Amino acid sequence: KDQVFQPSTVATSEGAVVEIFCNHSVSNAYNFFWYLHFPGCAPRLLVKGSKPSQQGRYNMTYERFSSSLLILQVREADAAVYYCAVEDTEAGNP
Repeated sequence: KDQVFQPSTVATSEGAVVEIFCNHSVSNAYNFFWYLHFPGCAPRLLVKGSKPSQQGRYNMTYERFSSSLLILQVREADAAVYYCAVEDTEAGNP
Protein backbone atom coordinates (compact mmCIF):
# COMPACT_ATOMS: atom_id res chain seq x y z
CA LYS A 1 0.00 0.00 0.00
CA ASP A 2 1.34 3.42 -0.96
CA GLN A 3 1.98 5.92 1.83
CA VAL A 4 2.82 9.60 2.29
CA PHE A 5 5.03 10.78 5.16
CA GLN A 6 5.49 14.32 6.50
CA PRO A 7 7.27 15.79 9.53
CA SER A 8 4.98 16.60 12.44
CA THR A 9 6.32 20.13 13.02
CA VAL A 10 8.59 22.67 11.36
CA ALA A 11 9.85 25.79 13.15
CA THR A 12 11.30 28.96 11.64
CA SER A 13 11.48 32.69 12.18
CA GLU A 14 9.63 35.52 10.47
CA GLY A 15 11.20 36.63 7.19
CA ALA A 16 13.09 33.37 6.67
CA VAL A 17 12.55 30.65 4.08
CA VAL A 18 11.07 27.41 5.40
CA GLU A 19 11.08 24.05 3.64
CA ILE A 20 8.50 21.38 4.41
CA PHE A 21 9.32 17.89 3.19
CA CYS A 22 6.99 15.15 2.02
CA ASN A 23 8.17 11.61 1.24
CA HIS A 24 6.02 8.95 -0.37
CA SER A 25 6.15 5.41 -1.68
CA VAL A 26 4.13 5.94 -4.88
CA SER A 27 6.34 4.54 -7.65
CA ASN A 28 4.31 6.09 -10.47
CA ALA A 29 3.50 9.49 -8.95
CA TYR A 30 2.23 11.99 -11.51
CA ASN A 31 1.09 15.15 -9.73
CA PHE A 32 1.95 16.66 -6.37
CA PHE A 33 -0.46 18.83 -4.38
CA TRP A 34 0.27 21.07 -1.37
CA TYR A 35 -2.59 22.30 0.82
CA LEU A 36 -2.82 24.87 3.60
CA HIS A 37 -5.27 24.22 6.45
CA PHE A 38 -6.39 26.53 9.24
CA PRO A 39 -8.57 25.06 12.03
CA GLY A 40 -12.28 25.46 11.31
CA CYS A 41 -11.70 26.10 7.58
CA ALA A 42 -11.52 23.87 4.53
CA PRO A 43 -8.03 23.05 3.24
CA ARG A 44 -6.88 25.41 0.47
CA LEU A 45 -4.80 24.25 -2.50
CA LEU A 46 -1.55 26.22 -2.63
CA VAL A 47 0.32 24.66 -5.52
CA LYS A 48 0.11 21.55 -7.69
CA GLY A 49 1.79 20.09 -10.71
CA SER A 50 3.89 17.43 -12.36
CA LYS A 51 6.97 19.66 -12.45
CA PRO A 52 8.54 22.21 -10.10
CA SER A 53 6.36 25.30 -9.87
CA GLN A 54 5.84 28.51 -7.94
CA GLN A 55 2.66 30.27 -6.85
CA GLY A 56 3.35 33.55 -5.09
CA ARG A 57 5.54 32.84 -2.05
CA TYR A 58 5.05 29.07 -2.39
CA ASN A 59 7.58 27.08 -4.36
CA MET A 60 7.18 23.34 -4.97
CA THR A 61 10.04 21.06 -5.91
CA TYR A 62 10.04 17.31 -6.27
CA GLU A 63 11.99 14.20 -7.03
CA ARG A 64 10.78 10.67 -7.64
CA PHE A 65 9.83 9.83 -4.04
CA SER A 66 9.68 13.25 -2.42
CA SER A 67 8.36 16.77 -2.71
CA SER A 68 9.18 19.97 -0.86
CA LEU A 69 7.20 23.12 -0.27
CA LEU A 70 9.31 26.23 0.21
CA ILE A 71 7.59 29.22 1.79
CA LEU A 72 9.44 32.43 1.05
CA GLN A 73 9.50 35.34 3.49
CA VAL A 74 7.61 33.49 6.22
CA ARG A 75 5.03 35.51 8.15
CA GLU A 76 3.35 34.83 11.47
CA ALA A 77 0.10 34.28 9.54
CA ASP A 78 1.72 31.27 7.80
CA ALA A 79 1.45 29.24 11.02
CA ALA A 80 -0.92 26.45 9.93
CA VAL A 81 -1.07 22.80 8.94
CA TYR A 82 0.35 21.94 5.51
CA TYR A 83 -0.52 18.72 3.69
CA CYS A 84 0.95 17.11 0.63
CA ALA A 85 -0.86 14.66 -1.62
CA VAL A 86 0.32 12.57 -4.55
CA GLU A 87 -1.67 11.59 -7.63
CA ASP A 88 -0.99 8.10 -8.94
CA THR A 89 -0.92 7.76 -12.75
CA GLU A 90 -2.80 4.46 -12.58
CA ALA A 91 -5.48 5.56 -10.15
CA GLY A 92 -5.81 9.08 -11.53
CA ASN A 93 -6.85 10.31 -8.07
CA PRO A 94 -4.91 12.17 -5.37
